[in-house]
Amino acid sequence: MNQRGFGYIEIVIVLAVVAAAGYLLMQYFTTTAKTVERMRQDRPLERTRLAADQATLTAVQGLVRTYQAEKGQYPPDKAAVVGLLVSPPKFQCPGNDFEYDPATGALSLTITDDSRC
Repeated sequence: MNQRGFGYIEIVIVLAVVAAAGYLLMQYFTTTAKTVERMRQDRPLERTRLAADQATLTAVQGLVRTYQAEKGQYPPDKAAVVGLLVSPPKFQCPGNDFEYDPATGALSLTITDDSRC
């Protein structure tokens, strides 16, 4: 018998190889999508920016405490706090700033959620 063409075994082997390759590609893309989603949820850069802003605020808070220790009272307003600095604070989160309460000398950031950085 000298017949041409593919037999059932050859066709089944090719289908099995194609199915295995398709399965591996699907697993790869699913894993990649999960990794990208996890990175978006973790937001390492945004957390770093917010941490830098909090460190800047801590430094300004130290100046306010020094002012209070020297003068016996807190600075009267936010402009006086900014006047204590060599230059206005540069926050890493776009649009971030600080709020000042002259009664207590407390400072707080306007943006405290890292998803907004």
